[in-house]
Amino acid sequence: MLKLFSSLRAATTRKSALPQLSSPASTLVLTARLKDQAEPQQRYQKGGYHPVHPGEIYNDRYRVIHKLGWGISSTIWLVQDTRSQSMAAMKVLIGDLTAQRANGGWDELGALQNLKTKNTNSIGYHHVCQLLDSFTCKGPNGDHICLILEPMKFSVFDIYFSLPGAMPLPLLKRISKHVLSALQYLHDDCGIVHTDIRGDNILISGDPVEEGQVEIKVKYDDLMSSIFKLSDFGAANMMANRFARMIQPGALRSPEVIIGAPWDTKADIWNLGCLIYEFARGTKLFDPHWERETSGLSPTQTHLSQIIGLRGDFPSSLLKTGSRTNLYFDDQGVLLQGGNRYQITLHDLLSRGEYSAEETLQLEEFLSPMLTIDPTKRWTAAQLLEHPWLSTVDQSAP
Repeated sequence: MLKLFSSLRAATTRKSALPQLSSPASTLVLTARLKDQAEPQQRYQKGGYHPVHPGEIYNDRYRVIHKLGWGISSTIWLVQDTRSQSMAAMKVLIGDLTAQRANGGWDELGALQNLKTKNTNSIGYHHVCQLLDSFTCKGPNGDHICLILEPMKFSVFDIYFSLPGAMPLPLLKRISKHVLSALQYLHDDCGIVHTDIRGDNILISGDPVEEGQVEIKVKYDDLMSSIFKLSDFGAANMMANRFARMIQPGALRSPEVIIGAPWDTKADIWNLGCLIYEFARGTKLFDPHWERETSGLSPTQTHLSQIIGLRGDFPSSLLKTGSRTNLYFDDQGVLLQGGNRYQITLHDLLSRGEYSAEETLQLEEFLSPMLTIDPTKRWTAAQLLEHPWLSTVDQSAP
């Protein structure tokens, strides 16, 4: 009996149907997620979070308004520039990251400074959330780098999780083109690999939501004229200093990274391809934890089996460069565990969406060069921007 993976479980995850959001007058109600969850309080310790309070002024300039969010390595605050009266986002990094930067590892500030100055004439420059200012503050938990960033409204995940099913293709094309423009700038001009492309790292330009606001009404026509920007470079690596061994969200991880082979900018392309599929179908492309309790496979074994079942065998040239290849493959390049467990084509998966045959084929032709196992044959961001699937999208850069 043919076994399929998470992409065919739409009935148990999200309703796989095109939403009623296609006309200029259509309105989507976005529900803010995780607004009531606070950051882990035990992280307010040496090397951890810096305590920030509304009303405080940082660097003799930025007055804190309220918290916008948090992550494992930072808290983010809405601030007002007392000189210009304009709003901005202040990202206050944990104390440990200052030391890591000094030791030649993590360097979000360096990546942002590069992105700010490298090529302001690039279209992709306008699709990157830019650094406005930076400084270091001292506190009870150490020194903390503070990044002042342009304010943003809400994320693509906020849109996606507010939809009843898949994302309308015209909107998905617009988001895809804007993110690929950002990646072309990162990869070609700046020599930066983002390594962490998720829906909540793709933001819409505009004023941040007000404190306590949990619902936002957005017209489809407004979404179709919005500027989408790639943000959060906390995991970014310079091509000249690829210090991270394991990158990317688990289900979006590229084949070369999984087996410990050298990776480059093409890892971002696989990552984005998985994400575009998810938005197009309303469910994830790969699920490393699928049937974990009954299969006897580890998440990595399951993931590799799913990739091969969907996209074919790993080329021997790639397997030879992987530091972890022998953990999962035999000398002939055959999976040690999970071989032939999953068998399906990308076309079959996309055909289960409620698209026309022509739309399905066009989407498949766009995703296939992104989801190519061999990174040397995977398309670049520049190549994908020339793909016919994006030909009807206005660039809309400022």
